[in-house]
Amino acid sequence: MIDRITSFFHRLRHRWSRSEWAVRLFGLEASEDTGEEPGLLLIQIDGLARGQLEAAMAAGQMPFLRRLLERDGYQAHNWYPGLPSTTPAVQAEIYYGIHAGVPAFQFRDRDRNEMNDMFDPAWARKFEADFHSRAEGLLEGGSSWSNIYCGGARLEESHFCGASLGWDDLWRSGKPGRFALFLLAHLPSALRMLGLAIVQVGVGVPLALWGIIRGESPHEELRLVLSRTLVGVALREFLTMGPKVDLARGLPVIQLNFLGYDELSHRRGPASPFAHWCLSGIDGAVRRLWNAAQRSRRRDYSVWIYSDHGQERVRSFVTEVGEGGVGKVIQEALDAEYAGEKPPPFTVSTLGPVGHLYFSTPLGDDRLMALARRLVTAKNFPVPGILRRDAEGAVTWHHAGGETAVPDPAGERVPRHAPEVRAELARDLAALAENRHAGDLVLLGWQTDGDLWTFAPERGAHAGPGLEETRGFLLVPPATKLPPGAEIFIRPEGFRAAARAHLGREDFPHADIAAPSARTRRGLRVLCYNAHSCIGMDGRVSPGRIARMIARHAPDFAAVQELEHGRARSRGEDQAAELAKRLGWQSVFCAAVDHGAERYGHALLSPRPVETVKVGALPGDPEAWHVEPRGAIWARVNCDGATVNVVSAHFGLSAKERLAQMEALLGPDWLGPVLGSEPVILCGDFNCTANSPPYRLATEKKLRDVQASGGGRRALNTFPSVRPAVRIDHVFVSDHFVVERVDVTRDALARVASDHLPLVADLRMESK
Repeated sequence: MIDRITSFFHRLRHRWSRSEWAVRLFGLEASEDTGEEPGLLLIQIDGLARGQLEAAMAAGQMPFLRRLLERDGYQAHNWYPGLPSTTPAVQAEIYYGIHAGVPAFQFRDRDRNEMNDMFDPAWARKFEADFHSRAEGLLEGGSSWSNIYCGGARLEESHFCGASLGWDDLWRSGKPGRFALFLLAHLPSALRMLGLAIVQVGVGVPLALWGIIRGESPHEELRLVLSRTLVGVALREFLTMGPKVDLARGLPVIQLNFLGYDELSHRRGPASPFAHWCLSGIDGAVRRLWNAAQRSRRRDYSVWIYSDHGQERVRSFVTEVGEGGVGKVIQEALDAEYAGEKPPPFTVSTLGPVGHLYFSTPLGDDRLMALARRLVTAKNFPVPGILRRDAEGAVTWHHAGGETAVPDPAGERVPRHAPEVRAELARDLAALAENRHAGDLVLLGWQTDGDLWTFAPERGAHAGPGLEETRGFLLVPPATKLPPGAEIFIRPEGFRAAARAHLGREDFPHADIAAPSARTRRGLRVLCYNAHSCIGMDGRVSPGRIARMIARHAPDFAAVQELEHGRARSRGEDQAAELAKRLGWQSVFCAAVDHGAERYGHALLSPRPVETVKVGALPGDPEAWHVEPRGAIWARVNCDGATVNVVSAHFGLSAKERLAQMEALLGPDWLGPVLGSEPVILCGDFNCTANSPPYRLATEKKLRDVQASGGGRRALNTFPSVRPAVRIDHVFVSDHFVVERVDVTRDALARVASDHLPLVADLRMESK
């Protein structure tokens, strides 16, 4: 009854949610009959290095991401962005698999002989058109929000993206009218956004005035107020509202990029409180999007969260050299090199710590080599590093310590990186210098010892091979298939392959990466879960959702009740086999009810080898108001060299039959002969509360309830999932075990996946 009522309200909420209303109001395309097909929500937090993420979580600024890692089984991986470590280059590799697609954020297009940057929509479109001609975009059929490129998404599905911001695109796609209707459909959120923006202006203006008093640039300080308000608040809220509509539509892949932290870090530095201020807002937006993904009825979404690169604290040539910045340093070196002759005209890109020096007429190898040496050994403001490619194609890295061939042994110049990353960096340095749009000399603000530099007026920067700017993060759910080597780092190309494989668009060799909890813990993790025939509280049949609930905890075995085989209401699927297939595990099924081709019962699933001892029926009560056969599974698994007896059961609804079923399980035909002498775990949905006769009988037979085993733990209810009032799912253990941790998952996915919540217990074998 509870599940029917809850399902009704879920359907009602779904039909009249703002996202569903927006779908109907705008006449947007929505997926149909794709509820069990995989989907991806890709959330990029621009510029946040892994070290800054960990600092923010430790400071309580990102509690939701911390919870994903500590409670929901998410795995954290090092992200290596490639070079240059900038969003345009990283997204070219994510979407199209192209390394170093552009040599910097600002550079000269040698085809058109003009200097520009990737903020320009026409510029971004030109380069994306070239990438798209070489590979299918990752976002084909999906949507792109606040990115440099559309990524393969259609123009009308690309929002606030560099490649789709032209006025002609805006009007042709009808976005002004849709934009107004969108705000109307999300009026409460729009009012919230307006309120937050007003608050930010009120806070930002005094801070800007204080910065101006301390000698900061008035132009930059006022620009920061706009950035803090428009990017840090308004755009963030749009990037929460819009993708939620796309999740409701069931688009196969949705990518969005939160820019606020990166913008503030450029101005104040990546570790500054000013930059970290916006992370709590981003964390809240991620939480709302994650919850919306779990509630989607049109796609089975997985949520991946990553940063495209990090940032380094830097000194600036602009602020320290003065007018002209690094251009002044270059001019002085040229004047000295040409000694009275007129040096050739040049242009230089200065948007970040990687610059490109171009000459209007070609210089020979000797001239370029001499100039590079002068620049890295200049007396006052030497350029930390220069990449030079000679006429034969060989690349040399000039620096204060001498000259190094690239790629070998260039990896020796970055000793703080992991050895595997060093080799990758060396190859990427060569690819950067070899890009056809790269300068005649490539200027690097990075150096092995001493301060890091940028050629722009900023305190935080990224583009080069620094440790922080090349160490982002990737957070993925447990059991996510990633490419080999992902346990050390993953780069955008591997991320693209993993995403395409998840969507069923390609096969790829993947690494066998255990969840962190499985790698570090000792003993056994037990999961007990009534799956409710894989029918969620929203009325949707989804074995995939149940499989994700199990996989996120990486248990050594899972006792799963209420599974079906061959029944029309669950699409005729063999649910135990389907769960085993999705998890890559083995299963033992107990068919308590068997009507020809239709079966109903429960299963024991495990990634470990399992020896089945007994699968059989339990006694019933023919006089009960609801007669339904019940059964149990007895198996043995190996744990640290010891054999453990595991019994999974599902008891009846009448008090009399529950007592008879517990007596049978503890009697001579089941566990009686091994109780007290061998390790025993008895778990399942017993349909009885603590201190009921069956419960007391179990505890009298030297079995302990893991939720009542001391340690200051508070017993947690498991039913019903929407508002747990009682605990009728139990795990009992013999005194061979120490109970180290017990948890009941209560997040949005758990509340909707079944009418019960999963009970998880970590056990360690007691030394005897």
